Amino acid sequence: MHSVLIDTNLLLLLVVGSCDKKLILSHKRTNVFVPEDFDLLVECIDGYDVLWVTSHCLAETSNLIRQTHKDKAQELMIHFSNWIANTKESHISKGIVFKDGIVTRIGITDTAIIIKSRHVDCVYTVDVELYLEISRRGYKAINFNHLRPEKYFAQKIG
Repeated sequence: MHSVLIDTNLLLLLVVGSCDKKLILSHKRTNVFVPEDFDLLVECIDGYDVLWVTSHCLAETSNLIRQTHKDKAQELMIHFSNWIANTKESHISKGIVFKDGIVTRIGITDTAIIIKSRHVDCVYTVDVELYLEISRRGYKAINFNHLRPEKYFAQKIG
């Protein structure tokens, strides 16, 4: 079984985009993306049998989802709770996270992703430090920003 793990920002993009692609541009935490980014991400992870998230990413995503208008926040949280049922959750204990020396530099959530990265086929992230550390440790990571066409960036800048 082929498995993929995604970081918080990409989980947020998936949840917001699957609820309503138009929200991607207006949500405070996804407005760095465009709807085409959602489509690209879905296409990238579609070939995997299992989508993994860490409990740390779930908590962060829950907090970030609600950083929008109150009525949309509630709608997104309901959608999130239904959508997330199709994923596998990995819980990395605090003892394991804090044992890894990188936690002081990149934080708990990213450290848990790094630890889990050795047990999945690939990690997708938009975080450069996370991407580099997973790669440095010999595991497969893809910086999603490297896949995004330049025209998407031009749309956001222009």
